[in-house]
Amino acid sequence: MKWIQRFQEFMRGRYGSMDEINKVALSMAVVCILLSAFSWLSAIKWIGYALFIYAYFRFFSKRVYIRSNENKKFLARTKGLRTFFRIKKQAYEQRKQFVYFRCPKCKQSIRAPKGRGKIKVTCSKCHHQFVKKV
Repeated sequence: MKWIQRFQEFMRGRYGSMDEINKVALSMAVVCILLSAFSWLSAIKWIGYALFIYAYFRFFSKRVYIRSNENKKFLARTKGLRTFFRIKKQAYEQRKQFVYFRCPKCKQSIRAPKGRGKIKVTCSKCHHQFVKKV
C-alpha cells in the first residue's frame, strides 16, 4: 500500500494523461519496433525507442499547460483525418441497414435505408433530385 502512496506523490503535479498524442506515439513505436524485427534497418528500431521516450516524457512532464496545448493543436490538425475515418467506420457498422452513395452532381455522400426499391432522392447539399435503386 505504501508504494501506491509513493507513486501518487510522485505523480502529483505531473501531466499523467494518456492523450491522443501519446496514444499515436506509443502505437507508432510498437509498429516501428515490430517492423524492425522483420527488417535489416536498425534505424526503425531506434525511431520506435525515441517515440517511446517521447510519450513517457510527455506523460511524466510537470508542464501540464504546455502538454495540453500540444494535444489541442494536434487534435485541430488531425480533425479532417479523424472525421474521415469516423465516417468510414460508421458506414461499415451500418452497412446492413443503409446504402451509401454519392450525389451525381455535387458528390455529397448520401445514406438511404436498404430494401426500399427505387426511391427518389433529393441531395441535401445541392437539392438535385435523382432516382436510385436501394
